[in-house]
Amino acid sequence: MKRYIYLLLGIGGLLGAALACNPVGGGGQAATAEALALSIEQTATAAAEANINAEALVQTAQAEATARSQQIDATLAAQEAQAGEAAAATATAIAPILAELPTYGVDPSEGQPGWIHPPLTLDVEGYLQYDYANYFIGTLVSDFVVAADITWDTTTGLAGCGFVLRSDGNEDAINEYMVIASRGGNGTVFFITQTNGSFFRQQNIPAGRVDPAFEWQNNTTNRIAVVARGDTFTLYTNGTRIGEVTDSTYNRGFVAMVALSESGRTVCEFDNAWLWSLD
Repeated sequence: MKRYIYLLLGIGGLLGAALACNPVGGGGQAATAEALALSIEQTATAAAEANINAEALVQTAQAEATARSQQIDATLAAQEAQAGEAAAATATAIAPILAELPTYGVDPSEGQPGWIHPPLTLDVEGYLQYDYANYFIGTLVSDFVVAADITWDTTTGLAGCGFVLRSDGNEDAINEYMVIASRGGNGTVFFITQTNGSFFRQQNIPAGRVDPAFEWQNNTTNRIAVVARGDTFTLYTNGTRIGEVTDSTYNRGFVAMVALSESGRTVCEFDNAWLWSLD
């Protein structure tokens, strides 16, 4: 580009000198020579300015590209760091679950986390009243493991705390299973099949006779767990297998914590609750 500018300037000078030394037609030719030399000089100047502007634009674009690249690199690094922190937090959260699953005859490599629930308290009062809750109600499962530490305070021994399993959530005519641990009989677990909002079938398992660690008094805590595979439900209290129930009425739905009042008031506290999906 510079050689081109110098060449134009040189030609302009030579033409100006030649026309000045060899006048033909008087002042007209001199004026023409001057005009031509000026045009060439202006062309060269414009070319030089264009070259400078082009170089400036290239430098600006390069600077912007460098800054943008650095910004992208920083963003990616931050995202990778956040992903690493999230993965570490997840691994820490599920480590106790993986350690507990073999207690229920489940290989930790089988399945994946469904949810880990924060502490929850359910409080119901009246004749045959119940309430259930789950912050992750949209998680639907067929085969699973669910477990929680349950602390109870009930007016009667027939009331209790536990889980709803494979529920369809139809409040007008709900279909689901219920596993209720109660204080009655020094500790009894009820497996209930509820159809169209009514108790259809109930099976009783004497947990206190099988599990020596079962606490039936008020304001005590038991860890209740259920493993569901197809039509088979295996029940555990405090890590002890207390029984098995077979029922093929429902095959899929959500899992939640539940409190059931036979009469009076029932307060159920759930802690360290989680769902492990085997689907």
